[in-house]
Order: sequence, then C-alpha cells, then structure tokens
Amino acid sequence: MKHGLTTAIAALAIAVGATGCTSGGEDGAPRSGTQRLATAKACADGTYTWLNVSRRMALTDLTAGTHYDKGDKINTKGVKEVARYTRSVSTRGAALPEKRLIRDLARHLKTGLYGDGTTMADDLPRTTEYDKQTVSAEQTAEASGRYVTGRAADLVEADYRYVCGGRTVSSGHVVTWAHVNEMIIFSCDEKPAKNADEGEREAARLGCREGDPARS
Repeated sequence: MKHGLTTAIAALAIAVGATGCTSGGEDGAPRSGTQRLATAKACADGTYTWLNVSRRMALTDLTAGTHYDKGDKINTKGVKEVARYTRSVSTRGAALPEKRLIRDLARHLKTGLYGDGTTMADDLPRTTEYDKQTVSAEQTAEASGRYVTGRAADLVEADYRYVCGGRTVSSGHVVTWAHVNEMIIFSCDEKPAKNADEGEREAARLGCREGDPARS
C-alpha cells in the first residue's frame, strides 16, 4: 500500500498567495458571529480585493497508530478531535453581510466555501461538526502493522478590502473552509508520498512513533 494514500471526497490542497479583485455579490443576511467595529452602511455595488489568501489541509481528527493484521478493514469512523476551527469574519469600517463576503471569496477561489449560503450544511460553525456526519473511508490493510486514520479540513483564510467610489469603506479577515472533508489512512511503516499534504504529515507526526518511516 502506498503511504499517504488519502481517500477524499474532493481532495484539494493548494496555497494561494495572489491578490485579486472580484465584484461584490448578492446581499445575504448578516450572521451573529460577524464582528464589527463600525456600522456605517456600505454601497451595494462595491468591489472586493482579496489579500494574503491561504489554503491548507488542516488536521482536525485523528486515531493514533493502531495495529491491524493483513487483510483487516481499516475505517476512519470514530476518529477523535485534535484541533478545532471556527468560521469567523472580522470587519473594520462599514458592516458587510457575512454570506456576501464569503460568497465573493468562494468566487475568487472558484470553489464552494462553508458560509457562502449555497449548501444545506452551510451553517456549520465549526469543523468539529464533521464528527456528526456519516461520511467515512475504508480500505484493507495490505500488510500487518500500525495504521493511522484521520480527517482534515480544507482551511481558508484571507484579508479583504471593500471599495466604494474609489474609497476603501470596509476591511477585515475571513476564516472558513472549503466543501472538502479529507479522509486519511496510512501505514506508519511506509515513507510519506512526495505529494503528501500538510494534514497527512501532521497526522504522521502525531499518530506514529519516533523513528517510524512515516515521520521521515
């Protein structure tokens, strides 16, 4: 079995550092979690500029190395929380609806984001809500040994500026995650794949023993 083999619903792990502008989206109702330092009204047809955009697979749940015999079924069900992330928007200047902000960031990244108002699971406020979902991954142990299972979220963070009539009227920071729930299964006896993402490597550091090939 190749180490770092990750079963994912839609695995994505990229880093985005570019700055870009997109037009403002439709208004959505503001959420109570949005922090505002001012309540001035913003124009409805302004332009967003996205800055310092980052995206990474962040480990959220893990079961440390457990022994399986060859042919045993390994499943990601029952993994335990190791990190928690909360969707948030902090704003300085004119108040902007949270859904409107996240929807524009989703268009900028060309992917769905939690909080953009497009899915039934849109209101998940924390990554730990994944624990209540029934989605899981399973594979057969190709050799006897210790295996790690886990789950990672496609975490997104970005700064924004909102410009009306050539003037910045609002700025702030967004934390959310993409519509991706990566499932992780690998053997501690095998070296990580060259393309192993940050979530898999963190799972190896936390779930395998010192000296295990998976931690190299």
